[in-house]
Formats: sequence, C-alpha cells, structure tokens
Amino acid sequence: MNLSSSPSTAPSTGPTSAPSPGSPAAGRAGAVTDVAPLQVPPPAAVFLGPHHLVHRPDTPEGFLLSATPPGRHRFGFSARLSEGHPLCSDSTAPFHDMLYPMESLRQMAIFAAGRYFRVPADRRILLADCAFAITGLSSWQRDAPADARLTLDLDLTPADVVNGVPRSMDCGASISIDDEECGTVRARLVFLMPGVYRNHRADSRRESELTADGNSGLPPGHGTPGAELVGRCSLRNVLIGLPLEEDDESLTFPVNIPAAREVLPDSGSEVPAALFLEASRQAALFGVGELYGLTPGHAVLTRWEAVFRGFAEPGLPLVCSVRPQHRGAPGEVLRDAAGRPFAELSIVFTQGMRVVAEVSTSVLQIC
Repeated sequence: MNLSSSPSTAPSTGPTSAPSPGSPAAGRAGAVTDVAPLQVPPPAAVFLGPHHLVHRPDTPEGFLLSATPPGRHRFGFSARLSEGHPLCSDSTAPFHDMLYPMESLRQMAIFAAGRYFRVPADRRILLADCAFAITGLSSWQRDAPADARLTLDLDLTPADVVNGVPRSMDCGASISIDDEECGTVRARLVFLMPGVYRNHRADSRRESELTADGNSGLPPGHGTPGAELVGRCSLRNVLIGLPLEEDDESLTFPVNIPAAREVLPDSGSEVPAALFLEASRQAALFGVGELYGLTPGHAVLTRWEAVFRGFAEPGLPLVCSVRPQHRGAPGEVLRDAAGRPFAELSIVFTQGMRVVAEVSTSVLQIC
C-alpha cells in the first residue's frame, strides 16, 4: 500500500511568508490563524519554490484559540508555477505539469500530520492511494513568459483515531490556476509504527527477491525512447526504457529507478514518491502512440488514479505494463464531447511476480 515512505519530520526548505491581504492564500476574511513553513524530505533539488500554507479553522475554538482537535482541518496553499523548473517545465505539450499539485498535496499533508494531527515523529508515512482529474483544460495552458498562480483548497480528515492519534488520513483538494477552478486531487496517507513498517518492508523485499533478478536501472545495453515519445524535451527526464515486450494489446517497459532519483522530489533512501506518476505518464504517452497512433508530444493526461499494493524496493528491477482499459477493436480510440480522440489505459507496476501499484488513466490528444 506504499507509493513512497517519508519521515513525518524533516528540515524545512523554501521561503515562506505571511500572505498579503489580497493574496489567494489569505482566503476568506478573518480566516487566517496560522501560516506554517513547509517541511519536506530533503531531495537532490528543492521541488517546491516560494509558497504559502494557511490553516483555516472552521470551528470557534479553532479560530479563537488555535485548538486542533482530531477532526477535519482546512488549509489554503498557494505558489507560483514557475516556467523554469527542470522537470515540470519540460513537457512537449503546452500545459502545466500535474506533478506539482500532486506533490504539493502530499508534502502539505506530511507537514500537517505532525503539526495538527499529533502523528509522532517516528511514524512512517505511506501513500495508500491517490488520484487527480483535470476539470478545466484551458486553465492548464501555459502562457509564457508570465508565471501562473496555483492554489489548493485542502481538506485533511484523520481516520482510525486511537488515543487522539490517527492511523490514516484522507486528503482532498480542489485545484485553481489564476483563480479558475480546474481540477481535483486526493490521496490517502497511512501512518505506521516503526516495527510494523519494518516487518511489512521485509516481507515485501523477500517476496520480490524470489522472482526479481537484476539491478534497478535499465537492463545492460537497453536503450531509452526519444524524449518526445514520452512527452519530454530533455533526455535527462526520461525514466523508462524501450519496451521489453510488446504486442497489439500491451507494452512492458523497464523503469529506470536511479534516473528517477536524480530528477524527482523526495529521493532519499526510498523509491521517490513521484516515480509512479511520472513513469506511468511516460509509459501512457508512449503507449498511445504505439497502440492508438496518437501523437505523444501533443497529448495530456486528464485523469490518473493509483492504488498501491506494496513496497517498491530501490535496488530491484521495476517494470510497468500498459494495456487498453476497455476491450474493443485494436487501436480504436474514444472521442470526447469536442470530438478529440482519447484513450483509457491500465498500467501495472511489478517487481518480479509481485504487483506494486495499479494505475488507471485517460490520455487526451490535443488537436
């Protein structure tokens, strides 16, 4: 059930300041009671730039006394979608990267778990499932050179509370770009005690080692697809290899974990949290070109849903298999209300014979 694990405390990175009265982070008049610095695991390069995180209590005691009972808490997050990010600004399609709000939600929830929900610092924080959906495509259009403003209205709700400490938390947010609501994102976090985490991790490792052979990079001599075939401009950001197996209905790709740890956030000793989103996106874009004849460089994911079945080990080979989600004639595409072609795909990540994650996604051709 793990996408990636992260300690519940870590050094803060990136500047933080109180929102000005007119900023989107300020939200409703009189609702701002706390501005919290972002705490993130230290990646090779800071993923989030300057940002605001605002606590918005919706009870009298929370507003007046800053009380934090273990119920739902609301937050406002705002940041600039910079055009200079080496990964998020590297898309061939002229759209803002969905990785930014997904990772923002995850990091905000990790911070809030310790600050507002009393999760002890030694708990391991795992992602059990997560999803996003684009509801207004025009707002995602990049208009260089101006930076766009991203805002998230977050609801964080603890679950399975024992002695005031939650064992899990449901996270959801609406996404707005330049004040236009245009998407949703959600996730479920699980908080494990150290001993439980070690036992689950050891069991997963033993099961993978029985059937997984090789290292966590690409097979020796195995090449990578051209960057434009996976929706990227730079080869540095290509995280999958050429297909290991392919037929008319499916493709199987090796995932380059060492390359992912160089370019993705939260890449300490674990498989980076964002690997499954980025690798599945690249596999899906390559897949719509091979299976449907669409153009990967002019396609965008409009829906992505993932469920995690176990721990991905950073030292073992990881592969992802792509196939059409619905049975039908080979290469038959669907059409949206505007007549644009799109495909719905299922993607499964495995280490050896063990399923690590299952993904469902929709890819829209922009034409």
